[in-house]
Amino acid sequence: MDDILQDYRDYLYDQDKSEQTVKAYMTDLRAFLRWFQDMTGETLSLESITPMEIIDYRNAMLDWGKKPSTINRSLISISSFCQWAQQNDLILNNPAEGIRTVAEEPLAPRALDRKEQLALLRAVRRSGKLRDLAIITMLLHTGMRVGELCNLRVSDIRISTNRNMITVREGKGTKRRNIPLNSTVIRVLKDYLNTLNTSKSTTIVTGTNPEKDRFLFYGQKRMPLTDRGVRYIIDKYAYNAKIDNLSPHIFRHTCAKNLIDAGQSIDRVSKILGHSNVNTTSIYTMPTEKDLHITMESISWE
Repeated sequence: MDDILQDYRDYLYDQDKSEQTVKAYMTDLRAFLRWFQDMTGETLSLESITPMEIIDYRNAMLDWGKKPSTINRSLISISSFCQWAQQNDLILNNPAEGIRTVAEEPLAPRALDRKEQLALLRAVRRSGKLRDLAIITMLLHTGMRVGELCNLRVSDIRISTNRNMITVREGKGTKRRNIPLNSTVIRVLKDYLNTLNTSKSTTIVTGTNPEKDRFLFYGQKRMPLTDRGVRYIIDKYAYNAKIDNLSPHIFRHTCAKNLIDAGQSIDRVSKILGHSNVNTTSIYTMPTEKDLHITMESISWE
């Protein structure tokens, strides 16, 4: 089974799936394998996967108190794997086909409220690190994915009287898009770029214009900042601001919700986020769990 899983993993990479997507699929599949072995004492094989095993696993996850979104993601991972196995004549039918997912009440993804955003920014400003302030501010005010942020070059930034813009060269699905910059980002970016121009702690990349072709953000050892490096920075300031479980993607959700709450139309927000379908953006018009708590508290007698 390990060889088959490795073949499937290679297939996912061939399909240009992101590292995070591949990791999520493989984690779900291995969790399913462990459950089967714990339940039966046998190693799972393709032939032993039937609709009943998948249904039992779905019900087990419900008993464990797993969130509907987590359960449904696992079912999608299993179904995708079985579909691949069927297409490669490893099994006759996809046993996951037609199995119902778990219904869930849709809520907007978690986002930072105003108080949390300000607390986070205060923690960053206290550090005095302009690079970190630029990173956090850009994540909050552009809705960029962390990978898009790490790939930014100095030449991707245009700050002028008539046009303030950042170009994302290769977003999700290799799509290129421009994100307008508001005055908050421009002020922080200008301060950071002034320090970058005089810094000797960055590695210049080759190109037609080395000064502009270098990366915007650098980490340790004079190398471009990585996703992992951004996560480390976020974790550090989240701890100082007393914010739990803060991931880079929550900044993207926060930017989207801020725009929706400010009255901006879904089609504009969708364009900024780089969504190919407006329906994907519509989730941000829904209330968050915190919004519902505030709603119910509004009629409290205490």
